[in-house]
Amino acid sequence: MMQYHHLRRNKVLLLFILFSAALPSITSAYANNNNNNEAKPKPLMRAWMCSGKTQRDMVDKLAQAGIVKSAINKEALLRVDRKNYVLQTQQGDSAHQDSPLPIGYGQTISAPHMHAQVLEDLLPPLLAASKDRPDKLLKILDVGCGSGYLTAVFGRMVESKENRRKSTPLNEGKVFGIDVVPELVHMSKTNVMKEDGDLLDSGTAEFMLRDGWKGYPENAPYNAIHVGAAAATFPKQLMMQLAPGGVMVVPVGPDGGIQYLYRVE
Repeated sequence: MMQYHHLRRNKVLLLFILFSAALPSITSAYANNNNNNEAKPKPLMRAWMCSGKTQRDMVDKLAQAGIVKSAINKEALLRVDRKNYVLQTQQGDSAHQDSPLPIGYGQTISAPHMHAQVLEDLLPPLLAASKDRPDKLLKILDVGCGSGYLTAVFGRMVESKENRRKSTPLNEGKVFGIDVVPELVHMSKTNVMKEDGDLLDSGTAEFMLRDGWKGYPENAPYNAIHVGAAAATFPKQLMMQLAPGGVMVVPVGPDGGIQYLYRVE
């Protein structure tokens, strides 16, 4: 079971309750500190129901379900085929199932609806930073990059404007994918080279071996930080690497127990 907390530098503002994978939907409860007894769950999104036979089919269903809301995120997801980031034995219909899949070394690639929700959470600070400083490169840190999928999607969002299929207000930028498992760093690079190798060639995306909980302070601060693995305790070092106005999304909690998905500003 996972619960979603919205923090402003450690202050809880609102709470999303995420039910287990066995349920056909995810709901949210907006908890007001003064009206906790009156808060009622509201439908947030249809989850685990967005499987497709192709990348476009899957992304279209995510959009129809209201999970993918932004045209920017939809275009980025369409550009990066999930089949290139799963194991070879999963590259049939299962590649576009709306469920997590093992990628080896005890890790998984998250369900598409979870990736889509992360993109929607992290797009606003990227748009705000682009508006405030249109001449400044955006920087995104993907902690626990796994098979490289979400790093590549972020890369499509901030790639060179001349390479974008559709004009967007986002600045150009750079994405840093880090992982503590050497084999996964290698896997990420190999996967990106299949159809998204231009992201590496242009320097838009970069993968490296790092202790994720320490982040990558050499290139901080970041406009957005995504953490793909649950932290046993809140990763304060990562929070300190956020740029003013930046947002971090991170799950916190014991393996196999209740985990809380924090959105930190």
